[in-house]
Amino acid sequence: MSNKVKNKQSNVKIPRFIINTGKFLQALSPTLATKYVRFLFQKPIKHKTPEKEKVWGEKADISYIAVPEIGKSIAVYQWGDGDKRALVVHGWSGRATQMYQIIEKLLNHGYKVISIDGPAHGKSTGSKTMMPEFIKAIEKTSETYGPIDVAIGHSMGGISLLNVQGMHALFNKLVIIGAPDSIFNIFHGFVNKLELKKIVADKLIAVFEKITGKSIFDFHGSTHCKKIKEPVLIVHDEDDNEVPVGDAINNYQSLQNGKLLKTNGLGHGRILKNREVINQIINFITE
Repeated sequence: MSNKVKNKQSNVKIPRFIINTGKFLQALSPTLATKYVRFLFQKPIKHKTPEKEKVWGEKADISYIAVPEIGKSIAVYQWGDGDKRALVVHGWSGRATQMYQIIEKLLNHGYKVISIDGPAHGKSTGSKTMMPEFIKAIEKTSETYGPIDVAIGHSMGGISLLNVQGMHALFNKLVIIGAPDSIFNIFHGFVNKLELKKIVADKLIAVFEKITGKSIFDFHGSTHCKKIKEPVLIVHDEDDNEVPVGDAINNYQSLQNGKLLKTNGLGHGRILKNREVINQIINFITE
Protein backbone atom coordinates (compact mmCIF):
# COMPACT_ATOMS: atom_id res chain seq x y z
CA MET A 1 0.00 0.00 0.00
CA SER A 2 1.19 3.51 -0.80
CA ASN A 3 1.54 6.08 1.97
CA LYS A 4 -1.55 8.24 2.20
CA VAL A 5 -1.49 11.88 3.16
CA LYS A 6 -3.66 12.67 6.14
CA ASN A 7 -6.51 15.09 5.36
CA LYS A 8 -6.90 18.33 7.23
CA GLN A 9 -10.36 19.38 8.35
CA SER A 10 -12.09 22.03 6.27
CA ASN A 11 -12.81 25.30 8.11
CA VAL A 12 -16.03 26.05 6.20
CA LYS A 13 -18.56 27.43 8.70
CA ILE A 14 -22.07 25.99 9.09
CA PRO A 15 -24.77 28.25 10.63
CA ARG A 16 -25.41 27.50 14.30
CA PHE A 17 -29.15 26.97 13.88
CA ILE A 18 -28.49 24.15 11.39
CA ILE A 19 -26.10 22.48 13.85
CA ASN A 20 -28.53 22.86 16.74
CA THR A 21 -31.39 21.38 14.72
CA GLY A 22 -29.25 18.36 13.91
CA LYS A 23 -28.31 17.89 17.57
CA PHE A 24 -31.95 18.09 18.62
CA LEU A 25 -32.95 15.43 16.07
CA GLN A 26 -29.99 13.25 17.06
CA ALA A 27 -31.16 13.34 20.69
CA LEU A 28 -34.55 12.06 19.54
CA SER A 29 -33.19 9.46 17.10
CA PRO A 30 -29.98 8.97 15.07
CA THR A 31 -32.23 7.86 12.19
CA LEU A 32 -34.04 11.23 12.23
CA ALA A 33 -30.71 13.02 12.32
CA THR A 34 -29.53 10.95 9.35
CA LYS A 35 -32.58 11.97 7.30
CA TYR A 36 -31.90 15.61 8.15
CA VAL A 37 -28.22 15.36 7.23
CA ARG A 38 -29.10 13.57 4.00
CA PHE A 39 -31.41 16.46 3.05
CA LEU A 40 -28.62 18.99 3.70
CA PHE A 41 -26.01 16.86 1.93
CA GLN A 42 -28.03 16.53 -1.28
CA LYS A 43 -29.11 20.18 -1.57
CA PRO A 44 -26.79 22.39 -3.65
CA ILE A 45 -26.67 26.11 -2.86
CA LYS A 46 -27.82 28.48 -5.60
CA HIS A 47 -25.22 31.24 -5.87
CA LYS A 48 -25.72 34.48 -7.79
CA THR A 49 -24.11 34.32 -11.23
CA PRO A 50 -21.51 37.10 -11.82
CA GLU A 51 -22.16 39.40 -14.78
CA LYS A 52 -19.08 38.16 -16.68
CA GLU A 53 -20.42 34.63 -16.47
CA LYS A 54 -23.87 35.66 -17.66
CA VAL A 55 -22.31 36.87 -20.92
CA TRP A 56 -20.97 33.37 -21.55
CA GLY A 57 -24.36 31.88 -20.81
CA GLU A 58 -25.87 34.18 -23.42
CA LYS A 59 -23.21 33.18 -25.98
CA ALA A 60 -23.87 29.47 -25.53
CA ASP A 61 -26.07 27.19 -27.59
CA ILE A 62 -28.13 25.58 -24.80
CA SER A 63 -30.00 22.30 -25.20
CA TYR A 64 -31.33 19.63 -22.85
CA ILE A 65 -30.81 15.89 -22.61
CA ALA A 66 -32.84 13.51 -20.49
CA VAL A 67 -30.98 11.13 -18.18
CA PRO A 68 -33.61 8.47 -17.44
CA GLU A 69 -31.49 6.69 -14.82
CA ILE A 70 -31.70 9.72 -12.52
CA GLY A 71 -35.06 11.11 -13.65
CA LYS A 72 -33.63 14.52 -14.53
CA SER A 73 -32.86 16.63 -17.62
CA ILE A 74 -29.42 18.18 -17.99
CA ALA A 75 -28.73 21.60 -19.51
CA VAL A 76 -25.89 21.35 -22.02
CA TYR A 77 -23.96 24.47 -23.14
CA GLN A 78 -21.93 24.53 -26.36
CA TRP A 79 -19.48 27.07 -27.73
CA GLY A 80 -17.40 27.03 -30.92
CA ASP A 81 -17.20 24.66 -33.86
CA GLY A 82 -13.67 23.25 -33.66
CA ASP A 83 -12.80 19.71 -34.68
CA LYS A 84 -11.53 18.83 -31.17
CA ARG A 85 -13.99 18.58 -28.30
CA ALA A 86 -13.57 19.49 -24.64
CA LEU A 87 -16.00 18.72 -21.83
CA VAL A 88 -16.03 21.04 -18.79
CA VAL A 89 -17.74 19.95 -15.55
CA HIS A 90 -18.22 22.27 -12.56
CA GLY A 91 -18.21 21.34 -8.88
CA TRP A 92 -20.84 21.26 -6.14
CA SER A 93 -23.08 24.37 -6.19
CA GLY A 94 -21.33 25.53 -9.38
CA ARG A 95 -22.50 26.33 -12.92
CA ALA A 96 -21.65 25.42 -16.51
CA THR A 97 -20.21 28.90 -17.12
CA GLN A 98 -18.10 28.99 -13.94
CA MET A 99 -14.85 28.13 -15.76
CA TYR A 100 -15.37 30.67 -18.56
CA GLN A 101 -11.71 31.76 -18.57
CA ILE A 102 -10.68 28.17 -19.29
CA ILE A 103 -13.50 27.83 -21.83
CA GLU A 104 -12.28 30.95 -23.66
CA LYS A 105 -8.72 29.58 -23.86
CA LEU A 106 -9.99 26.25 -25.19
CA LEU A 107 -11.94 28.07 -27.91
CA ASN A 108 -8.82 30.02 -28.85
CA HIS A 109 -7.01 26.71 -29.33
CA GLY A 110 -9.59 25.29 -31.74
CA TYR A 111 -11.80 23.31 -29.39
CA LYS A 112 -15.54 22.97 -29.46
CA VAL A 113 -16.44 23.28 -25.76
CA ILE A 114 -19.29 21.44 -24.07
CA SER A 115 -20.26 22.18 -20.47
CA ILE A 116 -23.18 21.07 -18.34
CA ASP A 117 -25.20 22.27 -15.41
CA GLY A 118 -24.97 19.28 -13.10
CA PRO A 119 -28.16 17.59 -11.86
CA ALA A 120 -30.16 20.00 -9.65
CA HIS A 121 -27.74 22.79 -10.61
CA GLY A 122 -28.29 25.85 -12.84
CA LYS A 123 -30.87 25.25 -15.55
CA SER A 124 -30.91 21.46 -15.07
CA THR A 125 -33.95 19.92 -13.38
CA GLY A 126 -34.23 18.70 -9.82
CA SER A 127 -33.65 20.17 -6.36
CA LYS A 128 -31.35 17.54 -4.85
CA THR A 129 -28.58 15.32 -6.14
CA MET A 130 -25.46 13.31 -5.26
CA MET A 131 -22.23 12.37 -6.99
CA PRO A 132 -23.58 9.19 -8.68
CA GLU A 133 -26.01 11.45 -10.58
CA PHE A 134 -23.11 13.64 -11.76
CA ILE A 135 -21.47 10.47 -13.07
CA LYS A 136 -24.61 9.44 -14.97
CA ALA A 137 -24.96 12.96 -16.41
CA ILE A 138 -21.36 12.91 -17.66
CA GLU A 139 -21.84 9.46 -19.20
CA LYS A 140 -24.99 10.59 -21.03
CA THR A 141 -23.39 13.85 -22.20
CA SER A 142 -20.35 12.01 -23.52
CA GLU A 143 -22.55 9.47 -25.30
CA THR A 144 -24.64 12.24 -26.90
CA TYR A 145 -21.94 14.78 -27.79
CA GLY A 146 -18.79 12.64 -28.00
CA PRO A 147 -16.24 11.60 -28.77
CA ILE A 148 -14.60 13.93 -26.25
CA ASP A 149 -10.87 14.63 -26.56
CA VAL A 150 -10.27 16.25 -23.18
CA ALA A 151 -12.34 16.58 -20.01
CA ILE A 152 -11.80 19.20 -17.31
CA GLY A 153 -13.51 18.98 -13.94
CA HIS A 154 -13.51 21.04 -10.75
CA SER A 155 -14.13 19.54 -7.29
CA MET A 156 -17.18 17.25 -7.49
CA GLY A 157 -16.97 17.46 -11.29
CA GLY A 158 -13.35 16.33 -11.09
CA ILE A 159 -13.89 13.22 -8.99
CA SER A 160 -16.94 12.36 -11.10
CA LEU A 161 -14.75 12.49 -14.23
CA LEU A 162 -12.21 10.19 -12.56
CA ASN A 163 -15.02 7.70 -11.88
CA VAL A 164 -16.23 7.87 -15.49
CA GLN A 165 -12.73 7.53 -16.94
CA GLY A 166 -11.88 4.65 -14.63
CA MET A 167 -14.98 2.77 -15.76
CA HIS A 168 -15.13 3.67 -19.47
CA ALA A 169 -11.87 5.38 -20.64
CA LEU A 170 -13.87 7.93 -22.66
CA PHE A 171 -11.34 10.79 -22.78
CA ASN A 172 -7.83 11.14 -24.22
CA LYS A 173 -6.72 13.53 -21.46
CA LEU A 174 -8.12 14.78 -18.17
CA VAL A 175 -7.53 17.87 -16.03
CA ILE A 176 -8.78 17.55 -12.45
CA ILE A 177 -8.88 20.73 -10.33
CA GLY A 178 -9.46 20.85 -6.57
CA ALA A 179 -11.04 17.39 -6.54
CA PRO A 180 -11.39 15.08 -3.54
CA ASP A 181 -10.26 11.49 -3.24
CA SER A 182 -12.12 9.97 -0.27
CA ILE A 183 -15.92 10.05 -0.38
CA PHE A 184 -15.83 8.26 2.98
CA ASN A 185 -14.01 11.25 4.47
CA ILE A 186 -16.45 13.68 2.85
CA PHE A 187 -19.40 12.01 4.58
CA HIS A 188 -17.65 11.84 7.95
CA GLY A 189 -16.24 15.35 7.59
CA PHE A 190 -19.69 16.80 6.85
CA VAL A 191 -21.25 15.06 9.87
CA ASN A 192 -18.33 16.16 12.04
CA LYS A 193 -18.83 19.80 11.00
CA LEU A 194 -22.46 19.44 12.05
CA GLU A 195 -21.12 18.29 15.45
CA LEU A 196 -23.02 15.03 15.22
CA LYS A 197 -21.95 11.52 16.22
CA LYS A 198 -20.08 9.09 14.00
CA ILE A 199 -23.12 6.81 13.89
CA VAL A 200 -24.94 9.41 11.78
CA ALA A 201 -22.17 9.31 9.15
CA ASP A 202 -22.19 5.51 9.22
CA LYS A 203 -25.96 5.46 8.69
CA LEU A 204 -25.68 8.03 5.88
CA ILE A 205 -23.05 5.90 4.15
CA ALA A 206 -25.29 2.83 4.54
CA VAL A 207 -28.11 4.71 2.78
CA PHE A 208 -25.72 5.77 0.00
CA GLU A 209 -24.52 2.20 -0.49
CA LYS A 210 -28.08 0.86 -0.53
CA ILE A 211 -29.11 3.39 -3.20
CA THR A 212 -26.05 2.82 -5.41
CA GLY A 213 -25.61 -0.91 -4.80
CA LYS A 214 -21.87 -0.29 -4.37
CA SER A 215 -19.37 0.20 -1.58
CA ILE A 216 -18.57 3.84 -0.93
CA PHE A 217 -14.90 3.01 -1.56
CA ASP A 218 -15.81 2.15 -5.17
CA PHE A 219 -16.35 5.90 -5.73
CA HIS A 220 -12.98 7.08 -4.37
CA GLY A 221 -10.87 9.06 -6.81
CA SER A 222 -7.73 7.02 -6.14
CA THR A 223 -9.66 3.78 -6.75
CA HIS A 224 -10.31 4.88 -10.33
CA CYS A 225 -6.94 6.59 -10.82
CA LYS A 226 -5.32 3.16 -10.58
CA LYS A 227 -7.28 2.08 -13.69
CA ILE A 228 -6.61 5.18 -15.82
CA LYS A 229 -3.87 4.88 -18.45
CA GLU A 230 -4.43 8.21 -20.21
CA PRO A 231 -2.55 11.40 -19.15
CA VAL A 232 -4.09 13.23 -16.19
CA LEU A 233 -3.13 16.63 -14.77
CA ILE A 234 -4.05 17.10 -11.11
CA VAL A 235 -4.24 20.78 -10.08
CA HIS A 236 -4.69 21.73 -6.41
CA ASP A 237 -3.98 24.63 -4.10
CA GLU A 238 -2.19 23.97 -0.81
CA ASP A 239 -4.51 26.51 0.87
CA ASP A 240 -7.72 24.83 -0.33
CA ASN A 241 -9.97 24.79 2.75
CA GLU A 242 -12.72 22.73 1.13
CA VAL A 243 -10.69 19.83 -0.27
CA PRO A 244 -7.33 19.09 1.42
CA VAL A 245 -4.29 18.97 -0.85
CA GLY A 246 -3.64 15.48 0.53
CA ASP A 247 -6.54 14.24 -1.58
CA ALA A 248 -4.83 15.52 -4.73
CA ILE A 249 -1.59 13.80 -3.75
CA ASN A 250 -3.42 10.53 -3.08
CA ASN A 251 -5.06 10.70 -6.52
CA TYR A 252 -1.77 11.61 -8.21
CA GLN A 253 0.15 8.80 -6.53
CA SER A 254 -2.42 6.31 -7.83
CA LEU A 255 -2.12 7.40 -11.48
CA GLN A 256 -0.11 5.56 -14.11
CA ASN A 257 0.47 8.68 -16.23
CA GLY A 258 -0.09 11.72 -14.06
CA LYS A 259 1.23 15.21 -13.41
CA LEU A 260 0.69 17.25 -10.26
CA LEU A 261 0.50 21.05 -10.21
CA LYS A 262 0.37 22.51 -6.70
CA THR A 263 -0.31 26.21 -6.14
CA ASN A 264 -0.40 28.51 -3.11
CA GLY A 265 -2.84 31.16 -1.96
CA LEU A 266 -5.58 30.50 -4.55
CA GLY A 267 -7.94 28.38 -2.44
CA HIS A 268 -10.73 26.25 -3.86
CA GLY A 269 -12.36 28.74 -6.24
CA ARG A 270 -9.87 31.40 -7.32
CA ILE A 271 -7.62 28.71 -8.79
CA LEU A 272 -10.08 28.53 -11.72
CA LYS A 273 -9.33 32.16 -12.65
CA ASN A 274 -5.56 32.24 -12.25
CA ARG A 275 -3.84 33.07 -15.55
CA GLU A 276 -0.71 30.99 -14.90
CA VAL A 277 -2.77 27.95 -13.87
CA ILE A 278 -4.92 28.26 -16.99
CA ASN A 279 -1.83 28.55 -19.20
CA GLN A 280 -0.35 25.40 -17.67
CA ILE A 281 -3.64 23.56 -18.18
CA ILE A 282 -3.69 24.56 -21.85
CA ASN A 283 -0.03 23.58 -22.25
CA PHE A 284 -0.79 20.14 -20.84
CA ILE A 285 -3.78 19.70 -23.13
CA THR A 286 -1.98 20.82 -26.29
CA GLU A 287 1.51 19.34 -25.71
